[in-house]
Amino acid sequence: MVLLERKYVPKLVPADHGVLMPLLLAVTIVNSATLGYDASVMNGLLILPSYSEYFHLNTTTEGLNNAAMWMGGILGAFLMQPVPDYLGRRRAILVASLVTIVGIILQASSQNIGMFVVARIIVGIGSAISNGAAPTLLGELLPPRRRARILGLFFSCYYVGSLASSIVNYGSQNINSTWSWRLPSLLQFIPSLLAIIIVPFIPESPRWLIAHGRNDEALEVLLIMQGKNSTDVQKGNEQLCEIRDTLVREAEEYPRNPWREIISTKGNRRRLLILCTFGPMINMFGNFIISFYLTKILSQAGITDTTTQTQVQVIINCWSFAVAILGSFMLDILGRRGQIFIGVGGMVTTLLLIGGLIKRYGSTTNTSGIYGTIAAIFLFQGFYAFSVTPMTSLYPTEVSPFKLRTTGIAIFRMLDSGFGLLASFAMSYAMADLSWKFYFINAAWDFVFLIIAYFTFVETKGLELEEINSRFEGTEILTGVIDDRSCGDTDDAKDGEVVDKAKEV
Repeated sequence: MVLLERKYVPKLVPADHGVLMPLLLAVTIVNSATLGYDASVMNGLLILPSYSEYFHLNTTTEGLNNAAMWMGGILGAFLMQPVPDYLGRRRAILVASLVTIVGIILQASSQNIGMFVVARIIVGIGSAISNGAAPTLLGELLPPRRRARILGLFFSCYYVGSLASSIVNYGSQNINSTWSWRLPSLLQFIPSLLAIIIVPFIPESPRWLIAHGRNDEALEVLLIMQGKNSTDVQKGNEQLCEIRDTLVREAEEYPRNPWREIISTKGNRRRLLILCTFGPMINMFGNFIISFYLTKILSQAGITDTTTQTQVQVIINCWSFAVAILGSFMLDILGRRGQIFIGVGGMVTTLLLIGGLIKRYGSTTNTSGIYGTIAAIFLFQGFYAFSVTPMTSLYPTEVSPFKLRTTGIAIFRMLDSGFGLLASFAMSYAMADLSWKFYFINAAWDFVFLIIAYFTFVETKGLELEEINSRFEGTEILTGVIDDRSCGDTDDAKDGEVVDKAKEV
């Protein structure tokens, strides 16, 4: 046991876990809050008459405004792999925050619908890069006992931004000018600014450092992440060796471009199947209509007053955040599979209930029926927030090996954004044309999602990222790729073989 003698990791990064863990949690909150605010601000703006009247919105342009961010998400998905892999996870978060701020400024100053749509596309690109970099950094830094909770909290804190957006919209509705919608748009920059301020105080991913031959710096990060005042260098060397062995094995097994390797083995194809099913699920479970078309749902349920609608939006975001926090802490108790089964089963039931209540009471003034519909909406959102929200950033990070991690997340987010784009246009027409029947149809495909999850999802509870690989490959983790003497030596100059084999990572 020796004291950590820091040479490479910046002095701004604290060694005390009493300080470092809150900072990592802050990264979780501000990056996720940015996503939540960006996504939910449209729901709030659509409630404000000043916004709809300024842009002369109809069903088509309303869908376009909602779809613009998803267009940016699709474009940004192509940057989710190269930016974090080339620049590093920390610097990718900075790039994402700067891009998002540029889009926010353009959005708040929009003079016409074209300018607004372009601004939302830029915001979507920044959010996509952040979606790739921040969860990857946290997943590669944190041990299993903390990974599920903090990465579960990552997307759960989406509701922090969503709640902030709701409160700002509620407060700005009485402004008698275009600032009633420009102000909520402009205030989106605050989480991104906080992300820029916090990032210098957190370490880089040790796995990324090892893959780029910076092993001495990676060892320092591993020692810092041990969370002790006096750190065990031998244990740190063992961790570095294990990670490096795994990276070398991955580089040997997947020597080609990661976009080609994602379909090269049976295990990778199973990973791809999970990512290609979970990605569309995120926006097709029905949560999309709560996030973007709450106004329409409430109107169908008989609640048409603007003030009441904004109040419901604030309360439902508070409720969702509380339930998502609970879900984050339950992931290591119920497991990933158990939690998703509970959530999807509950969503199927509550969607059927919402459809039935709207059919019976939507066109009446029956107060009990209206309150019952609101209660069913809250229950639906609770099931989604409990199960799907905590897994959104956690599960794609866990199921992908290092070489394919940012690629896997990019594929996941590309499909997430693609189906978000589809839903942006289709949902408003479907809700208008089908009314209560729409919720029955949504419940039907949610049941199909439940069956798909049962046969494809792999349990990852309590496993190291390197151990999860064996669940897909069907073999024990391979060790000894590098001999013991090489493992004990962390001098960068002697690691050329590792760098050469892993440089495509």
